[in-house]
Amino acid sequence: MKRPGTAFVLAIVSLILCPILLIIELSALFFAGMVAYEPSNPIWVKALVIALVVLIALVTVAIPVIALRVGMRARSAAQSTPDGGSGLATAGVVISAIVTVGVLGAQVYYLLMVFGNCGLDGC
Repeated sequence: MKRPGTAFVLAIVSLILCPILLIIELSALFFAGMVAYEPSNPIWVKALVIALVVLIALVTVAIPVIALRVGMRARSAAQSTPDGGSGLATAGVVISAIVTVGVLGAQVYYLLMVFGNCGLDGC
């Protein structure tokens, strides 16, 4: 892969899309809690709603990780050729690494919320 622009665009997309997905995931998490708490809901509905939350979480984590991986490949390919272009790939790696750390931190916080150790006002 010798296109550092692609890595940069993916990093910017993850920077814009991941906060939106984190808000959607938090809303789905509250919805899943309400559905799971209701005793009249069948078990398959509860499992479906929980699987939806897990799917949203996986997509939210996968987007910046893919951008980071593409950025690292583009950066190494750009450094091995004399054409240059590693600056744009490096910017993509830095942006996607920051987004990845933020998303993983939010996921840990959401897990702490699920297990009752944290709330919306903090831990």
